[in-house]
Amino acid sequence: MLSHFLSKKSMLQKTVWLVLACAVAAYGLPAAAQPHRELAGAELIAFLERVQNASKSNDYSGIFAYQQGDQIMSSRVTHIVDGEGVKERLELLDGDPQEYLRTNDVVQCLIPEEKTVLLTKSRKDRFPALLQLNENHLDQYYTGSLNPKNARVAGFECQQIEIKPRTPDRYGYRLCVDVKTRLLLKSQTVTAENKVVEQVAFTGLVMGKEVDVSLLNSRYQLKDWTVKKEELVSVDFSKEGWKIRFPIGYTPVLSIIRPKGTNERVKHLILSDGLSSISVFVQQLQESEKTLQAHAAVQVGSLNVFRQRVDDYWVTVIGAAPMSTLKNMAESAKFIPPVSSN
Repeated sequence: MLSHFLSKKSMLQKTVWLVLACAVAAYGLPAAAQPHRELAGAELIAFLERVQNASKSNDYSGIFAYQQGDQIMSSRVTHIVDGEGVKERLELLDGDPQEYLRTNDVVQCLIPEEKTVLLTKSRKDRFPALLQLNENHLDQYYTGSLNPKNARVAGFECQQIEIKPRTPDRYGYRLCVDVKTRLLLKSQTVTAENKVVEQVAFTGLVMGKEVDVSLLNSRYQLKDWTVKKEELVSVDFSKEGWKIRFPIGYTPVLSIIRPKGTNERVKHLILSDGLSSISVFVQQLQESEKTLQAHAAVQVGSLNVFRQRVDDYWVTVIGAAPMSTLKNMAESAKFIPPVSSN
């Protein structure tokens, strides 16, 4: 009797194991989560440079959506590299019509409502480009980690990388990069609490020989349009008497005077650490503004804005960075009138 029971038990165990084996073969067991691979030092910089170079060297055309807060805007970009260099057309699909026609480093900004063409210099960081500066010190302020699981964006398989700041005065980034070309397909800006405050991603994309070259042609006839050249007047903030403490790693990219109204000019300083940028605006305090409170903070989409009164000036700091970073900059601002040389 005992042997008969043991025999039946053995057969039952074999049956159970056989069923489990079939189930594993058919469906598979949940795989153990693979760890993210860390990117640091020269490896992180090399990865980001490949992403940047892909935006310049590949042919592509597609529509991407840019979301900032509760606002979503779409644009169409066509980028071609041929024997004459780089040609690009960027068309805004929402809001007031506007186009940007690029040939190498020269950009024509078309403003249809004014029938005006404004000649400007090309930007290094316009999506799907990423880096604002060719900096080799990004690894001092950011770390990277590669997700072993690929994702899909606009029908293309892409590799996911998360870039985290080493210090709390910056936001982080989540990127998705085409596995073949290394073209940036999606970028998200995230806070320390992993809240997405800004994102841009392709919703439709073609690459290589499939790109329709005719998409480079503007929809407008420009024969009777007025052509203007953007004249940037440089200004030295320190020589003007301004002392502002920058976050570590941020360096000046552009320092100019921008016209505002008819008689007022605004000093504009742009800082960048290579990935993110911060703008500082300095303008004269108006008589009607002297009763306003000395400082104010507001959030506009992904941008934080902090304004501080310094003597008879407003110092306004704007950027996709923590409010505390902008507040510290604005409150550090000091104005020491330069001694006249006369």
